[in-house]
Amino acid sequence: MVTYIVLFLMITGAVFILIASIGLLKMPDVYMRLSASTIAGTFGVASMLLAVAVHFGSFYVGLHILGVIIFLMLTVPISAHMLGRTAHVIGLKMWEKTLCDDLEGKLDDETLLYDGECIMEDKDPQEPESFTPGNEDDEDDEDDDDE
Repeated sequence: MVTYIVLFLMITGAVFILIASIGLLKMPDVYMRLSASTIAGTFGVASMLLAVAVHFGSFYVGLHILGVIIFLMLTVPISAHMLGRTAHVIGLKMWEKTLCDDLEGKLDDETLLYDGECIMEDKDPQEPESFTPGNEDDEDDEDDDDE
């Protein structure tokens, strides 16, 4: 029975990795390629690692593999985000059928930071209020006096 579970997980992982590699070849721009390769590739590798854990059946091997899977799930999306942001900063063009670029014109050329404008047009950007400990508003204290 364990052999069939390992076989299922290995085949599932191989299919996910195959989908990721096909996505790298077929997607029209770097942003879609990042999405296809990170999502499918991560699940493919995680499935294959789970197959290894089931095959060996050791608690310590399973614990190490669980740590690797958690590490992948945390770091792969962050690295894909950074690669996508870098692609946007250096000006890689999107696919011509892309409907909109929400970040177009939002990047400050000098600092390479977004200019702080709210990306959603229906909301106004708000600056956070500064708060220093021991400098609370007295308005709250006046409300307490009314009681």
